[in-house]
Amino acid sequence: MTDKRLKIFVAVAEAGSFTEAAHRLRMSQPAVSQSIAQTEKEIGGTLVERGDNPLVLTDKGRILYAWAVRILSLYDSLNADLTGNGTPSERAILSLADGRSADICVRNGKIEIDIKNN
Repeated sequence: MTDKRLKIFVAVAEAGSFTEAAHRLRMSQPAVSQSIAQTEKEIGGTLVERGDNPLVLTDKGRILYAWAVRILSLYDSLNADLTGNGTPSERAILSLADGRSADICVRNGKIEIDIKNN
């Protein structure tokens, strides 16, 4: 799995639609859909329930989302540390019992918490 596919998946999960994710990423909607399909094939399962608007993540989708956000955050922190540009941050996603998730980010010594309905 590539970091590009992780970025695309995170964009889809956060946007709630393939079309909006494609717009945010400046990609075509078919390219976004193809990337998600390739990722699903690689993991052997469905990541999003299609047809719902906004899209709903499956159990595997929620697991991948939590890991992808963390991995991409680590890439950003590594880049900031190596180049001296930007502010390193750490991010984690917690799955809540009611199906929502808590996006927790530590940046500049401050903790930001965003509760999302998945």
